[in-house]
Amino acid sequence: MKRRVDEPATINKSFLPTSDDLQEWHILKDTQGPTFAGSASWKSYLSFLEDGFTKCGLTGIQKDFITYNRWFTSSDRNKGEWTLAIEGKDVRVASYWPNSGSTSTSGITAPLIYYDDDNPPASIEGKIVVFEIPLLPDPLPPLFDVYSGFEYVTEDDTHPTDSFSVKQWYQIAYPAMFGGYNDILKDSKALGGLIISEMGPARASGIYMLPYETSQFDVPSLYLDRASGKQVKEAAMNGITATLKLLAKKEEVETFFLSGFLPGKHYGTENDEIVLLLTHTDGPNVTQENGALGILAVMHYFSHIPKEERQRTLLAVLDPQHYMPGRHAIDWFDHHPEPAGKIVASMGIEHLGQLEYREKGDELLPTGKPEVTRLFVQDNDYLIQMAIRAVKDHQLPRTYVHCPPRSGGRWEAMGAIALERDIPGYGFSTDMSAHWSIDARIDKFDKNLAWQQVAVATQLTDELMQKDLKDIAVTMSDKETVSFGFKND
Repeated sequence: MKRRVDEPATINKSFLPTSDDLQEWHILKDTQGPTFAGSASWKSYLSFLEDGFTKCGLTGIQKDFITYNRWFTSSDRNKGEWTLAIEGKDVRVASYWPNSGSTSTSGITAPLIYYDDDNPPASIEGKIVVFEIPLLPDPLPPLFDVYSGFEYVTEDDTHPTDSFSVKQWYQIAYPAMFGGYNDILKDSKALGGLIISEMGPARASGIYMLPYETSQFDVPSLYLDRASGKQVKEAAMNGITATLKLLAKKEEVETFFLSGFLPGKHYGTENDEIVLLLTHTDGPNVTQENGALGILAVMHYFSHIPKEERQRTLLAVLDPQHYMPGRHAIDWFDHHPEPAGKIVASMGIEHLGQLEYREKGDELLPTGKPEVTRLFVQDNDYLIQMAIRAVKDHQLPRTYVHCPPRSGGRWEAMGAIALERDIPGYGFSTDMSAHWSIDARIDKFDKNLAWQQVAVATQLTDELMQKDLKDIAVTMSDKETVSFGFKND
């Protein structure tokens, strides 16, 4: 049956992949571990996506290559490639600082020294420096207030009030983004670094920090939980000697943007208009960068609709740079001005099917609830109402509909691309209480939640596909919004 363009979108659920299909896709992704750009796992993931796009009828599939020096070590702590010993006794290490550097097989042996941010030591040259990540102030600064200013909230009484996830992100981002520990280590000629977090052993295990630094800084550094950190801080206050080992390798690899078009009725003509579907493909676990599987599901849906009924063309752009040093240094749109000039709306998708976790003592346990979904919307009454309608239609639980240009606050989910281009757009993201880690595997994925999120994203993409642009035009606002300075955050 031909769709009507004068009514709100209602999708045909039979055109979507099933929740079991989503589970199978994620099992295939998870089997080979983290998908860091250029790794064997990433290449397998991109091959699956390219094959899926081809089967959905995408045309003009293109790879835009990037060559970079990939830093890597083992993801298995039992291999002993990242260790710490104090006076010959092993200390549990939570994780490693990506791109920090490498030691010899015997490691680095040097005195520990504690770095007090308010009263730094006169010299840290030749030492292993111990940092302690500060806590976020209470009340939270506006930048980190993620629970206010929303247009719509489902089930208010089930939503978190503890700011657990934003505090988690802060602990992970602080060393490079706020603390500048990498610059301190490098500029002061330290031999190594140890970062103490305010996380228990289970919560800190396998944490993979975002590489906000632009390149390897050649001071091998490790990440500690609060239990190990207490012991290490005491040793550092007394100048005790420690041995830090971080065995890492570098290799020059090719990675690439993957892009392709699902043609609309005007594809290839001057009248063509494009709806952009955007995500990243590199990350540490099964769900952190599974937005591409969400985009594949959306493409799967629209492949069932005849081309002449697709009012606009869909363009998928998969960015490989989210966890590469420097992050998003190359802008795909600058290199493709012709299709970029036809983009009239956008949808960012990431972090699908995640479950909520909380600390209980030293353990990190599931709460039995889905993770909070954040649905970002550009400033247009119709777009906002359709977002609310789609959430209700598909009974998506624990969801915030947020319009940063209208209510202030922070963009996520690559929704910032719509803000930057002044076009209608949405962005899907979730809180991440247990999904910053290489330990987040298929057991932390919920196929039914992912299906609901995909259904909402598809219905809203349908709105962007068929609605008259005059009806979804963006309202310009002077309201300050934040996206952490990254175009595709």
